[in-house]
Amino acid sequence: MTYILSAILVMSGFMAGAQLAYSKLYDWRIAEGDGSRLKDRYRNASMNGTIAVALYLVTIVMFGELLIDWDAASTWYKPILVLLLYDFGYYWLHRLLHVRKVMQKVHWVHHMNLHPTAVDSLYLHPVEMIAGLAFLLISIVIVGPLGIGAFLAVVLLHTIINILHHTNLQLPYRLAWFANHWAASHDAHHSQGGNYGVITPLWDWIFRTRS
Repeated sequence: MTYILSAILVMSGFMAGAQLAYSKLYDWRIAEGDGSRLKDRYRNASMNGTIAVALYLVTIVMFGELLIDWDAASTWYKPILVLLLYDFGYYWLHRLLHVRKVMQKVHWVHHMNLHPTAVDSLYLHPVEMIAGLAFLLISIVIVGPLGIGAFLAVVLLHTIINILHHTNLQLPYRLAWFANHWAASHDAHHSQGGNYGVITPLWDWIFRTRS
């Protein structure tokens, strides 16, 4: 439980820091976010954050042996395999979410904001939130249980990358290349379409959906 609480604090702090940076660093914005017009924005984000934590806790309690090997450390490549497998699966889930009927019933909630910011990484229809996390957890099961350190690393990286996608910031530092790439790519997705991948642009390049 200590590990999980620590992870929650890290993820919450990172999101708060990214949102604060957007509100203060006007010259680093990609575009003016329009989330302020969404009256239930923070209520929706809080609800989805709670759903995410509850889903992790329930699956750990019920299927912990399939997700976590408490007695051994993972080989270095297993977390990478999990994230790549998840990214491939989510690429196709994301494309499915853009099918008209699915978009109208589910994904339109997230796309109400043309230029999202960090908090909007949680501004979703709850069905989309559950489906995305289910893909991540299923990817862990397929690769095999991870050591607790590797499991938390995968959860943290998945969450932080998702937040970076929504920061709406272009940081003037060379070392921020990945963060800038993710933010610009997802902002283009909201305003132009394409760019369905999350972690890597590989699938968008292969299937020609890069915008």
